[in-house]
Amino acid sequence: MYDIAVVGLGAVGSGTLLAATERGLSAIGIEQYELGHDRGSSHGLSRVFRGAASEGQIYTDLALRSLEIWRDLERRSGEEIVTLTSGIIIAPPDSDLILESRAVLDGHAMPYEELDADEICARYPQHHVRDEDIAILDPSLGVVRPERAILAALAAARERGASVLSRTRVTAIRSIAGGAKVVLDDAETIRARTVVIAAGPWASRLGLELPVSLVTRRALLSWFHPVPGAEDEFAASRFPAFRRKLDSEYGWGAGVIDDHGVKVGLRQQDGYVVDDPSRNPTEVDAWEVERVEAFVAQQFPRLVPKARHATGCMITLTPDERFVIDRVADAPNVLLAAACSGHGFKTSAAVGEVAVQLALDESGAIPASAFSAARFA
Repeated sequence: MYDIAVVGLGAVGSGTLLAATERGLSAIGIEQYELGHDRGSSHGLSRVFRGAASEGQIYTDLALRSLEIWRDLERRSGEEIVTLTSGIIIAPPDSDLILESRAVLDGHAMPYEELDADEICARYPQHHVRDEDIAILDPSLGVVRPERAILAALAAARERGASVLSRTRVTAIRSIAGGAKVVLDDAETIRARTVVIAAGPWASRLGLELPVSLVTRRALLSWFHPVPGAEDEFAASRFPAFRRKLDSEYGWGAGVIDDHGVKVGLRQQDGYVVDDPSRNPTEVDAWEVERVEAFVAQQFPRLVPKARHATGCMITLTPDERFVIDRVADAPNVLLAAACSGHGFKTSAAVGEVAVQLALDESGAIPASAFSAARFA
């Protein structure tokens, strides 16, 4: 019997498996697709990293701890996982985006700089700026490379003795005396003292009554190319990661760090409900990118406002869009790690540590109780 079995090896699952082996626990991870795949919510070549997470102080703690874990993985793997390009947050001064960002930065005594509209235009002419806009320059912003992060975590976990099964589907999880068993699609079973479900949109398809209701929605990842002659303007060294409140839209993105171009997305770009996550298409229809293309046309006059690359993704949402890390009521040796709702990757490595702490009934610097599903009672 393993100490911990992890179902799903995306962002959170790989972090959980690594954390378990760092504690010297016997562990196994199970993934239904290939490792580092593009079928769930953990792919996309780059994700914006925010050390100062506007979701709140504890999310900032998770992000900063995740950065420490990824820096250690960089030393082990020799690959760059996180690039802190710094970042710019642009919005009217009374917007929630500015107020929340400033509060988090102040709360953690993190350095930042404020710019008025003229200063933004002078230093970052790639952006369209309105007279009423201000900006916060946050050096804790950057880019995390999701596939590299996942594969490096799994490699490190294997080095410490973890077993990893890929292309292996879990059909059910059952409570047993002293633990739980994981039933595989070939009817084989794996027994563990604790099972951590980190399966994102597949979490609700494993035959258990989860401690929270989850909804999975279609989401998009999209990239844009500069107009001819403007390519150098959008290199990551000159065009830092950004967050932007523009009218009713909240955009985010990062400069060119790969062949796809400038990544741009919208916070509320989640689309229709995905009933079967295995059937979420990677192909994107033209109507799905209309809003983000309109945002690019407004905000970036030197980008071609037509997505050059786009792919399907998914966002699994809790009712309040906050994380849930908690035990399953009818299977107390099973935990749900639902670090999702569209803002989970930057914190995922540390979420794995919190899940392992809960499995061991230990307390840590970041308490699992902060993510209890009891708040929905």
